Amino acid sequence: MENYELDYELYPDGISNELKIFEESVWDRGYYLETEEGVWYEIYVNDKIKSYYPTIEEDFNNIDSISYNFRGFKGLWLGNYEDSSQITFFVPNDEKEFTFNEMTNIFI
Repeated sequence: MENYELDYELYPDGISNELKIFEESVWDRGYYLETEEGVWYEIYVNDKIKSYYPTIEEDFNNIDSISYNFRGFKGLWLGNYEDSSQITFFVPNDEKEFTFNEMTNIFI
């Protein structure tokens, strides 16, 4: 499996383009960055979703854990989720299944 990391030397502003359209029943706000390889997303769940999932354990093999649904996402980072409700992930250009819409569907 390929490891995806954002190249901050190539993209010094990071993931900073505001997402204009997203599901308000799930997301508070979101940002994206288009690269040659695909799109990075930095999205923040709203207070309602955060009340259902105050933490997300990285327990990708446990079918009873919400993180089980995140197994196929690339560049997934949940390190700021508990403190700031942030989820960061990457969607390669050729990815058809693990996309922004699929991430949204996990929480609906």
